[in-house]
Amino acid sequence: MCSSLFGQFSHHDLQVTLAVGSPTLAAFSLALTAVNARWANNRFSAIKYPNHESAVKILIHLQQVPLHLTTRDGLLASLVVLPENDGWWECLVNGLEQTHTWTIATGTSIAWVIIAFVFTIIDSFVDVEKNLYSNGRDVGTLWLWLVPIVVGWLWAPVCSYDKLKAAIDMANDIALVAAPDSPPQPDVLGDSSCADGSRDTNSPRRTYDILHIAAIRISERNKVFIRDAARTAPVFNFARAWDWWPFVETIARAFEHADENVEKHVAVDSRKWILSEDKHIAVHRDNRTGTLRQVQAYCGLPALGGKEAVQPAPSGIWKRVLIAAVFALGLQWGTTGSATMMEMLAPTTGLGCRSGAYILYGIISTTIWLALLLSSYLSHFAKMRYDHGHPRRGISYVTVAEGLATFLRRLSIVVAGCNTIGVILICMFQFSNFYSTCYCNSSVLGRGVQHAYDIIFSYGHVHIRAAWIWGFVLSGGCAIVYLFFLGLMLERSHHTKNR
Repeated sequence: MCSSLFGQFSHHDLQVTLAVGSPTLAAFSLALTAVNARWANNRFSAIKYPNHESAVKILIHLQQVPLHLTTRDGLLASLVVLPENDGWWECLVNGLEQTHTWTIATGTSIAWVIIAFVFTIIDSFVDVEKNLYSNGRDVGTLWLWLVPIVVGWLWAPVCSYDKLKAAIDMANDIALVAAPDSPPQPDVLGDSSCADGSRDTNSPRRTYDILHIAAIRISERNKVFIRDAARTAPVFNFARAWDWWPFVETIARAFEHADENVEKHVAVDSRKWILSEDKHIAVHRDNRTGTLRQVQAYCGLPALGGKEAVQPAPSGIWKRVLIAAVFALGLQWGTTGSATMMEMLAPTTGLGCRSGAYILYGIISTTIWLALLLSSYLSHFAKMRYDHGHPRRGISYVTVAEGLATFLRRLSIVVAGCNTIGVILICMFQFSNFYSTCYCNSSVLGRGVQHAYDIIFSYGHVHIRAAWIWGFVLSGGCAIVYLFFLGLMLERSHHTKNR
């Protein structure tokens, strides 16, 4: 029953529910996507081997889908080394062009939201006493996080799943794998016949004709405990990061090994190094040809075997998580905290229904983010153990991690749905004067029953205006800082350093 209930949610429904129910999660996923983009760019910045720029662009886009990487049988090494696979990189880059871009309609919509909020601010100061409670000042501040999130995803590299899958399938259809060291049997040579009818055993072969798999492909596994990583909505990018980091590191190391060999003028097949006559071509194509074992060794990958090598985890993972968390929490509590502060400093001062509801919304939002972050890590942990042959039977620390990850994920979605409904009700109550009762216009929650109705208004409207001004500055400043951070990360990630 529970599984069918969660299965009825579409990716878009879940994205909206999680974003509104936990702005912290939406801001964290976007910030982590931007931080990862810059890290990937920096990781490849010292590499000059052919197709490294295309590799960076592809890897940044591929944060949006669950991936599977195969390094054995020369699949990855052939993509990196063989000149015949240059078209694979070009094809995939062209297919992953950003689809969510700025339009006149998008810009106008965001501009109107900002203009409406500015008019709300102006209206708040026209008659302070009249506008203490029932206006859009607090509600507008509470929802201000939405503007940088929407703008940020227009900046970030986002591609529709259908287009992304079509691009990967199209590229993999032309991928080639290096020829084996020993002459292959005639029944597996496919279309590699020469014009005179002989067999060219040194020519690369079409990957799908030989192995029926590709080096880089979308993972089709749909286990319950990794379901968040399988969802392609951008808000779930955080759940895929644990697998994406080793994925990028493995490919970067393959390029690095090939690049180091080029620096030493070592050809793939160990023959004499051939200098390129074209200054625009860094490595002559004859230096990039070789057999299956040779390309594996050239990229520093293990010798041929049926077992997949463990993908290395890069350094600085928790640093990137921390950076994204700081800016996400800053945006969440900069907006929620500003709305809370403006209510708490209005007569009667102290914690009341309005400010208490805002604080509760922020706490639940933060808790959902923490629970889903832990769930994604536990899912990755369990997945790694199963991928490396851990037996799936009985009760062990792996099955416990799997069960806890599933429980936290499902509970978080339910709580996010409740928090979404709750924040909508908070806004409705604010505009309908539902809170205009003796209890809610007092500070029972903050000062207790005996002093809840002490109207502290002797300091006049000047201090109230000052509190509101600081509240608007805090919320707007946090939104601007978050946008500046995203712009800095994404702009620098688009400039690959060429040597």
